[in-house]
Amino acid sequence: MVQMRAPVAMPALVNGDTHYALAGLPTFNAIVQGLPFKFIAIMAEKSLHQLVARPEIKSVMDLKGKRLGISRIGGQDHLQAEAILQAKGIEPKDIKLVNLGAEEPVRGEILRQGLVDVICVSPPHPMRLQKEGYQIVGGPKDLKQGPPSAGVSTTDMRLQSEREETKRVLRAIVRGLRFVRERQEETIPIMMQWLGQNRDIATESYELVAPLLSRDGATSDANLQYAIEAVKKTVGSAKSIPLSQVRDYSILREVQKELGIQ
Repeated sequence: MVQMRAPVAMPALVNGDTHYALAGLPTFNAIVQGLPFKFIAIMAEKSLHQLVARPEIKSVMDLKGKRLGISRIGGQDHLQAEAILQAKGIEPKDIKLVNLGAEEPVRGEILRQGLVDVICVSPPHPMRLQKEGYQIVGGPKDLKQGPPSAGVSTTDMRLQSEREETKRVLRAIVRGLRFVRERQEETIPIMMQWLGQNRDIATESYELVAPLLSRDGATSDANLQYAIEAVKKTVGSAKSIPLSQVRDYSILREVQKELGIQ
């Protein structure tokens, strides 16, 4: 396992430096721009990000005219924030975007300094900020649809040439998803060990994340289409992108059948 930022994962996949990538919107971006990738499984059906605001801001409606700090235009946090705002009845134009170009811990510190009024971050950061008095004013529960936050992708070439290897990878992923969803008491200590979280934070993170994880390694075509349209809007593309260009569940379906998943 090689840990890297998601935008770096796409060139690494193209160059053969890695064989599979775990990413969300960067993969959609690459596919929309014509790179030969396919999602072969989806880990989380919706983005896990939550809007976290300064203590005096009590609801999403209080965000009109306020400063939203984002990692970058078109990033996962930016698109999730817009989706939450729209679901709550606020148009993105009513918020002042501040492009911070920073990872989640840095965005949290910028919020603490008062340089922005709200950020959109994923667990465990919302829980940690909430314990400091900051307000969680929106999240995945507010959305009927949204962009998947994480999927497993590979190149079209590898999908054709290494099907047995790909099948083993997918089998491990689906079994892992089932383990996490079904065995909370065993999963939380693993989170504490690997993510450096105390039990309270790990438990709260689990309770938010677990319901959003895919039950079988797939997600609805509606969620995929939502992500495609969001990315097209960001990059200014009017090109039609069929779902067959985005995902290939053929090997995943074989794994599901072998594991007895309907």
